[in-house]
Amino acid sequence: ENDLNARHPMDLRYMKFIRLLLRLIDSWPHQLLRDSKPVPFRDSRYLFVEGAGVGVGGLFYVRTHYKEVPFLEIGQTYLTIFLSVVATQRVTIAWFNSFREVIMEFVLKVHLFHFKHKTKYTQNVYQRICRLCSVFTAFIVVEISVGVFLFNLMPLLNNYKKGMFNQEPPVGKVFEHSINYSLPFVDCYTNLIAYIVMAVINMVFSFDCGMFFSSFDVCIAVIVFHIWGHLKILDHSLRTFPTPVQMRGHQSGEPGDDFMYTKEDNVKVAAMLKDIIEYHGMLMRFMTKTSKAFGPTLCLYYVFHQVSGCILLLECSSLDPESLGRYAGLTVSLFQLLIQVSVIVELLGTQSETLKDAVYSMPWECMDTSNRRTVLFLLHSVQEPIRLKPMGIVSVGVQTMATILKTSF
Repeated sequence: ENDLNARHPMDLRYMKFIRLLLRLIDSWPHQLLRDSKPVPFRDSRYLFVEGAGVGVGGLFYVRTHYKEVPFLEIGQTYLTIFLSVVATQRVTIAWFNSFREVIMEFVLKVHLFHFKHKTKYTQNVYQRICRLCSVFTAFIVVEISVGVFLFNLMPLLNNYKKGMFNQEPPVGKVFEHSINYSLPFVDCYTNLIAYIVMAVINMVFSFDCGMFFSSFDVCIAVIVFHIWGHLKILDHSLRTFPTPVQMRGHQSGEPGDDFMYTKEDNVKVAAMLKDIIEYHGMLMRFMTKTSKAFGPTLCLYYVFHQVSGCILLLECSSLDPESLGRYAGLTVSLFQLLIQVSVIVELLGTQSETLKDAVYSMPWECMDTSNRRTVLFLLHSVQEPIRLKPMGIVSVGVQTMATILKTSF
């Protein structure tokens, strides 16, 4: 009911939640939108130091333990190092105006809320996209929450099985952590108090890492869903472009001169074509800005999945219960994230491919020469699919995802 009575895109529940996620990592453009202040003690500079510290601590741990710790155990440290690299890079996104401008333009101009009153069809598309965004946002939050919980639960259960919480811990055994470091003056691998402190700190760090992954993934997905809705509206406008009979207020099939538009009709057709071209141009420009803002993030994201996929599959290749119990769930989760982002972004390319046929299905043969030239220009413009192409290197989509999975296997 609150969503139906919304008077601004930020009145919608899923938009409020996206704002909360981005505020927790100091990435919401509150100054440009003038709607909220940063969350205390969540400054991006602190989060940058936190992410970099986790990565450097992991590197020191690998340097001092790679000869004595088996690969089955140290593989998780490799993974946390790469996770910290991705998280640290995502902290820096909000430092650039390109990201904040994309969020501002999406909220104030591109959001389907601003287009829902135009026609009945746009109203239906708006409602469908809102439901889709609400469900997807809730799904991502649950997914990340469960992932962070299990990521910290497994080391705790392993320590319990080894008897590390007994009054007399087993000789030669050490505490297992979700994130490993080499810290000076602190022995968190044999001392119970130090272990508890580091376990709590690791929970905070893993929560922050989950926030970095979930917030930007949700942000990209919601933007893609709305652009997908715009493309469906554009496709519908092209396929239902009025014929000469419909332009004169008749129904299709009624007797009338339906061969050519009149001079007055062509003036109206020219105005409608102008609106369609401006609509398509607006989507193209916004997607170019979005690709620029999220380009480095998506490139690093795919590199991370390529590297982490190889490490996790190598860890699981022994097929023993210990390795599968430790890494199988994490492997499935990370592959699922890769597939999820790629399939969602692929919606844009699939839907924009239909615009070619939609433009050609217009009654261009009934127009005068000037309007036919305009249709020809529009037909040329829609030949290039609307895609996320980070840094102009590779398109985000199913084909790239399949290449990464194949290479990892």
